[in-house]
Amino acid sequence: MEEQQMTDELKEHVKDSSVWVRLLFMLLFSVLYWAAEMVLAVVVVFQFFSVLFTGKKNSRVLALGAQLSTYAYQVFRYLTYNSEEKPFPLGDWPSDKALAEQAKPAPKSKPRAAPRKRAVKKAAPKPEAKEEKPTD
Repeated sequence: MEEQQMTDELKEHVKDSSVWVRLLFMLLFSVLYWAAEMVLAVVVVFQFFSVLFTGKKNSRVLALGAQLSTYAYQVFRYLTYNSEEKPFPLGDWPSDKALAEQAKPAPKSKPRAAPRKRAVKKAAPKPEAKEEKPTD
């Protein structure tokens, strides 16, 4: 009886069109992730040369990098069934605002002085007992 019930449930799951539609979306988002990964590689190289030649980060490239990172995260969440929300192009393009807030550099702290070495108290040397030699 239990075996029959399991077989019927399996048939229901296999016939469920939402599972197959999700597979199509998963394939689409996998391809879009691959494209975003290629764009991210270009962003990384461009930002490197921007810093190399100007000494500054390009703010627009920073924003695009943050958006691509968020997009990749959204795609991973959808692909792994951690989210039912479809990423771009079926959802909104991610904003870099939230990530910019998180990415603020930590306040610079004053360098700490090296810890002081504790003086090791040496025990006073014990007076040696003088051995007297017998005199003949």
